[in-house]
Amino acid sequence: MNEENTKFYEELKKQRNIKKITLEEISEYTKINIKYLDALEIGDFNLLPNVYIRLFLRSYCDYIGADYKKSLDEYEIYTIGDRKKSDTDSIINEDPKNEVPIKKSNISNSISGKAQNYKELIIASTVITIIIILFTILNLVNK
Repeated sequence: MNEENTKFYEELKKQRNIKKITLEEISEYTKINIKYLDALEIGDFNLLPNVYIRLFLRSYCDYIGADYKKSLDEYEIYTIGDRKKSDTDSIINEDPKNEVPIKKSNISNSISGKAQNYKELIIASTVITIIIILFTILNLVNK
């Protein structure tokens, strides 16, 4: 942010202190446990899963008036490094004019694999439900 050696979370803490906002105030307003807010300020991002850290960081930034988008970007760079494209990009097209084959990422493939599993589960459930209905109708007709 200001200096090369200053981490983004140190700058957030400095910004909070300048505005004379306590962690207790933030905790009371956001309902985030103080130990997690403290972990954000010291850069201990292994305390919680990434999704919670991101949500807590956003709430923290909103409360102190910091740019949460910039902080989330800096968090990503701090934790996983600087990447031009994320793994969540589902399609890569290197040369649209020459119609280079489109390659799907591993995440996209795993999602489509899970969708296929759910599709098979729905079909199996439907078949079982139809069989149960048929047996029930046959039992009613035979009585």
